[in-house]
Amino acid sequence: MRATIERTEALRLLGIEHDAVAALMAALTEEEMTRRDTIKYGLYYDQECSFKDLLAHLICYEALTLEAIAEWRLGHKPGAVDAVNDARVSRAIHYGGIADRRHLSLSEQIDEYRNVSARLEAAIADISDGQWREPAPFAADAATDLGGMIESIMVMPPRPMYRHLPVHVPDSDAYIRSLRQRSRSPSV
Repeated sequence: MRATIERTEALRLLGIEHDAVAALMAALTEEEMTRRDTIKYGLYYDQECSFKDLLAHLICYEALTLEAIAEWRLGHKPGAVDAVNDARVSRAIHYGGIADRRHLSLSEQIDEYRNVSARLEAAIADISDGQWREPAPFAADAATDLGGMIESIMVMPPRPMYRHLPVHVPDSDAYIRSLRQRSRSPSV
């Protein structure tokens, strides 16, 4: 796959994504971030994820992208290229990203999110425009450049370009209201 947008636009959109997640983290209490079954969109039917679980999910795909960039630079075909296109493997990545981080405290998870996000922004900023359009250094089924490989991991449909949060939290204000309405609802 070839990149559909330029590197600077990808970086701008990724910055919007990271700012939106940071704004939610600043607005939510610890209890709201760890309350089960608050994420209603973009999950498999059997998941009851908290915002903390969602952070783990977001970290997973950004970390996978960082690994893929490193593998690409070594001339290797990143395992993520085929993994995200295989429904079973993709599902395992989805569940695994959350399960692998479940043992972390909320504070540790927030720190990991900030660290991985900053590293991904730095990695993309360090790619030149020429490198962004550089063809794959490995055999590929279709014409692939570095930007396209990154998109194939970061922007799988139905995600908007470089925006993963809106798939799971389409309206941050509505999400916050729903959390606070639930906490005020009398127990039955």
